[in-house]
Amino acid sequence: MLRGSRSACFLIVFGMLAVSRAARAEDGPEPRDAGSHSPEVGSEPSRRPADDPFDRVKNIPLGEQVSLSLGGQHRLGYELTDGLAGPMPESVLFSRNLLHVDAHGGPFRAFVQWGGHYALGAPTRDEPPGSDLFDVQQAFVEWSATSRDVRFVARVGRQEMALGSTRWVGIRDGTNVRQAFDIARLTLTGADWSVEGFGGVVPLLERGVLDDAPSARNPFWGVYATVAVLPRKLFSLEAFYLGRGRPSVTYGDVQGREVRHAFGVRAFGQTGSGFEYIGHALAQFGTVGDARILAWGLAGGLWQRLPFAPLRLGVRGDALSGDGRADDGRVSTFHAYFPNQTFFSALPLIYPSNLYEVHPLVQWELDAVTLEAGCVFFFRQSVHDAVYTPPGGVLVAPSVSDARYTGAQLSVSLGYRVTRHFTFNAEYSHVVAGPSLRAVTGGDVDFLGTWTTFTY
Repeated sequence: MLRGSRSACFLIVFGMLAVSRAARAEDGPEPRDAGSHSPEVGSEPSRRPADDPFDRVKNIPLGEQVSLSLGGQHRLGYELTDGLAGPMPESVLFSRNLLHVDAHGGPFRAFVQWGGHYALGAPTRDEPPGSDLFDVQQAFVEWSATSRDVRFVARVGRQEMALGSTRWVGIRDGTNVRQAFDIARLTLTGADWSVEGFGGVVPLLERGVLDDAPSARNPFWGVYATVAVLPRKLFSLEAFYLGRGRPSVTYGDVQGREVRHAFGVRAFGQTGSGFEYIGHALAQFGTVGDARILAWGLAGGLWQRLPFAPLRLGVRGDALSGDGRADDGRVSTFHAYFPNQTFFSALPLIYPSNLYEVHPLVQWELDAVTLEAGCVFFFRQSVHDAVYTPPGGVLVAPSVSDARYTGAQLSVSLGYRVTRHFTFNAEYSHVVAGPSLRAVTGGDVDFLGTWTTFTY
């Protein structure tokens, strides 16, 4: 248990609470989506300093309707984890460095972003997505136009993509190397609706220099549509289809190439009284080798903003199918594709597969500070399937333990927007191991992380 540091962790948590009280302001930022969680802090303030020196490189005119924008991000993160493997805690220092050039000329745009990602302290983290020495993070060309109140945007190349609440497809900002795709993408947007379709491949991440090549064996494609059914954000609906192929996967005694199709809907909205809701329903089909895929998933969240304090109380939950029998020629394990891995907390211990979970939490949202505290209770949907960990590997095999209860994860996180460009985030998590998790870890798990980000 982080010998001698458990008390220090609690002192840090107490310090977070003190900072949040000291930074109290009248108005808070817009709420995050009820289905998202990220260790990065919220949006930029609307009022921008008139003498900000970085504005000079945000719109450099090169000619008529031609301009150039330069920018970047530097993030330094420290993560300390105790209880997962070995007698010594895992201590890692992460560094993410991104630089980009954004060129605009009439309806055309060209964007290139380079990234250097480094991990010091743990050999197991010194590889993607923990480390990638230098590579092209994004590189795409874009064309946009508007006709009869419909905006068309066509984009081709390597690009990040977040769909909906990022529950199933996100940019993976919590990890050191963010998720990108080599795809062609077309987006149509109207007054109260949008439709986008995409197709391409997932690049194969390597640790070296300029070696993240497209992988034709990892295709990814889909269609995602959103419509506001009722005005004033009362009720909106999304429908989507996502397909993915992987060259080789293993579920129990089933192994082979996977082709998986996911059909889903997402309903969400909010009322004038501060009540917010979100719900997902998904069905997955396909094949793994000669076995058929038949999996399902349900997820949702309810929030209430209090009228007398800058607080949001909420509860989230998931029910994601697992495999019930190992020899029936069918795979029922739900696979989340490219989920927001910090959805439960900044400690990505449990992956959203074969899962029941309930997550009560509270957010205190102030002008520059966001404080969140909650506890996630994890259970296996099927005791004949594994407990999974990111990016989908086996954490607890069914042969090790058949207990349904996995554990409870308590977390407190702080986001502090120091200036327009500079943010600080911190989180402490303690996992109370249940029977199945204890069979692997031998005890509880502690996590402490801090992230300092400079964006310009």
